[in-house]
Amino acid sequence: MKDRFKLRLKLRLSAGCIISFLSLIPWVSANSLEEQRTTFQAARLALQENQVEAARLFMAELRGYPLAAWLEAQLLTADFEQSSDTALVSFMSNHPHSVMSDSLAARLAARLAGRGQWAALLTLIPENPEQLTTQCYRAEALIHTGSVKQGLEQAQALWQTTKKDLPNDCSSLLWQLKNHKQLASSDYWRRIQDLMGNKRVNAARQLAVYLTEEDQQFFDLWLTVRSAPTKKLPELFSQPDSAQVRAIIVDTIKQIADDKLQTALPLWAQAQTSFKFTKAEQGEVESRLGMWEAWRHDEAGLQRLKQITVTDRSPEGNAWLARLAMRSQDWPALLEAASALDTVEGSDDEWDTWRYWQARALEQLKKTKEAHALYAGLAKNSTYYGFLAADRIQQDYARLTDPPPDRTQRIQGLQKLAVYQRWQEWNALGERGQARKEWFRLLQAMDKEGVLAAAELALREGDANLAIWTVSRVKDWNSVDLRFPLLYEQIVMDQARSQGIRPEWILGIMRRESAFDAKAESSAKALGLMQLMPGTARDISRQMGMQVLAKEDILQPDLNVKLGSTYLRDMLKRFSGNYAQATAAYNAGPGRIPKWAPPQNLAADQWVESIPFEETRKYVRAVMAYTTVYDHKLNQDQHLRLSMRLQPIPAK
Repeated sequence: MKDRFKLRLKLRLSAGCIISFLSLIPWVSANSLEEQRTTFQAARLALQENQVEAARLFMAELRGYPLAAWLEAQLLTADFEQSSDTALVSFMSNHPHSVMSDSLAARLAARLAGRGQWAALLTLIPENPEQLTTQCYRAEALIHTGSVKQGLEQAQALWQTTKKDLPNDCSSLLWQLKNHKQLASSDYWRRIQDLMGNKRVNAARQLAVYLTEEDQQFFDLWLTVRSAPTKKLPELFSQPDSAQVRAIIVDTIKQIADDKLQTALPLWAQAQTSFKFTKAEQGEVESRLGMWEAWRHDEAGLQRLKQITVTDRSPEGNAWLARLAMRSQDWPALLEAASALDTVEGSDDEWDTWRYWQARALEQLKKTKEAHALYAGLAKNSTYYGFLAADRIQQDYARLTDPPPDRTQRIQGLQKLAVYQRWQEWNALGERGQARKEWFRLLQAMDKEGVLAAAELALREGDANLAIWTVSRVKDWNSVDLRFPLLYEQIVMDQARSQGIRPEWILGIMRRESAFDAKAESSAKALGLMQLMPGTARDISRQMGMQVLAKEDILQPDLNVKLGSTYLRDMLKRFSGNYAQATAAYNAGPGRIPKWAPPQNLAADQWVESIPFEETRKYVRAVMAYTTVYDHKLNQDQHLRLSMRLQPIPAK
């Protein structure tokens, strides 16, 4: 009662009144943790009301409080014009690798750049800053202080590799590239082609100012065609043949194909009568057209993609050639496409995928030794394709019985860090978003073993979801102890018995859907552990003679698992006990599954990899792998092999 009264009083005071109030009320000093929390919230509200001096007075009461540093950063930001460079640098030095310092570093870099204090910028701003804006300022500072080559190299790296649009504050750095003749109009044009192909039109507009006048006219023409592609594209066919016009046509045909394949096909045929496209340009368009035909499981896509030379076929074209070839049992075509994809830069998951399919093709082509070598490499991992590879060569599953390493020393070191204490306090205040910002920024400064220790610490603190996401940062898929906690076991076992389905499957679905976050709410409004859409949850509840109306009801773990398990049972029954199809139905909806049925009976691994939707394809692979892990946790030596769970897919 006293704390609530005190908070109300504090928040009603003007800055002047607070001074006299604090001098008269002795109990306002924040000694206990609860009093500190009350004072901290008062300081935050004072800042929101622009009462900086009042916030400073509250902060004086917060010595030793975990979030005092966060409040100090907010004060420096609120009074930035009056904050000295020394004060800002002192704060950043005391709190390295933190969200707070990242923000202040960006503002300080902008201030120093605005003054032309480039040498000071290099001295005061840490190397390898987190924010793009700060990286741009550091690169420009190198150029201005004589390290021209190093600065230009950093500038080019930012320009070429960033996956985000560069902030406006980076524009002067881009001018440095042009002024030092590092980039010609043709370089900008190639970059614009890439951006337009990825539908990043605004980023392309930013670069267009660096083009020659002639190329700017071509870019304006591109924007005109982009505004109404189907209508405007034929108007281009009367233009003289040039690399720029062909680039616009190639991009536009691909964009049209993404929405209306049948419209794109005759337009492409017409374009080829008017322009002499290079083999690379032809391969780019034919790959996109063939991809969409293959996506529809149309055999025409197989033939189109096979006609493109492997060097001119795009990675997406190779991927869809491989998928349609495996579905059609065309093992030579599968081997060619999968081998090409093995050399393309990608994630570990993508490499494992295509190495497995190389092995499957080699096995079918009687090249057993080469296939076995690939399987053996894959079988070292506790992943979907690792388990399938182990099944092919009849090996035990790797890493499922490994004892977890002793991370005690690293964990104790983490617990001493101020950022860990801030994370704890944000969680205590119910501000999970702030807590996670602190946590994930810390991980960026840690080695792999440190990140795994952080994951175990999160698990010990009862945040399994955070532990799972933490491991994902270093992609250590073999840390089974951290990635697959056994939670909600009694609820799951009860529902498995009630619905007549396997508990490990429920856990596998839950692990994929929410990573055990009972409060999870997706952008599509799916809720809870099993990510139920409200409409689906209400339909199931009505079928069970229950009434579920409120979001809060659906989020309850016991009810969420009950409804989700009932839906899983229905899907398994609908698809005759086929786990791969039932899992796909849980993700994509049951109506789509018959459309993906093969013309003849098909091995489940071939069917799963040829699912048109990338999300569903990855979802089924993940759930089947997770189910295998949880089967081992629940049943030890009695667990099923993954290949035994993946029954063949019946023909249409």
